[in-house]
Amino acid sequence: MIRSFIAFDLENKTTIKKIDIFSERIKEFQQGVKLVKPENIHLTMKFLGEIKESVASKIYKIIDKEINEEFFSDKPIIYNLKGVGNFKNFSIIWIKIEGNNELLQQIKNIIEEELYKQLKIKKDERQQFNPHITIARLNRKKINYRTFNDFKEEIKQNKNKDFGEFYIKKIKLKKSVLTPKGPIYTDLVY
Repeated sequence: MIRSFIAFDLENKTTIKKIDIFSERIKEFQQGVKLVKPENIHLTMKFLGEIKESVASKIYKIIDKEINEEFFSDKPIIYNLKGVGNFKNFSIIWIKIEGNNELLQQIKNIIEEELYKQLKIKKDERQQFNPHITIARLNRKKINYRTFNDFKEEIKQNKNKDFGEFYIKKIKLKKSVLTPKGPIYTDLVY
């Protein structure tokens, strides 16, 4: 079984560096925050969980034909990463994606429809896609309450911070191996 997801990788080194600098800054306020490693920053389109390798090869073919050939044969589509936000009372810290989000919604819908139609993979319950990049997670049990207000304020103060461009050029099927030092992601290619 393979733990997997479908995503676009962030490859712009300048943007990644800006995110890394900001991530290290919020870690100063909360040592217990787990930062997403720079090489792991991505836009998740669908989390698949544990799948068989035979299914993974079929998923790869679907996304390559239905998405990459259809949408990304010419040139990358440029988005901007701007603004920090949070989910679940600061448990998940993310950066907003700005640009043609209707296109991302269309791609998400195609993924959901084709995987269900061809492989009977359950569709996500939420139909509205909220494009964002997770950069950090904070376990509620590891909060340092002496600096938690400063942590929240740093995030709020950067709600409009511009991190730079995100070139979307190829959707990928990714393998995720969980380790004590964090997940290791690799591309699955068939």
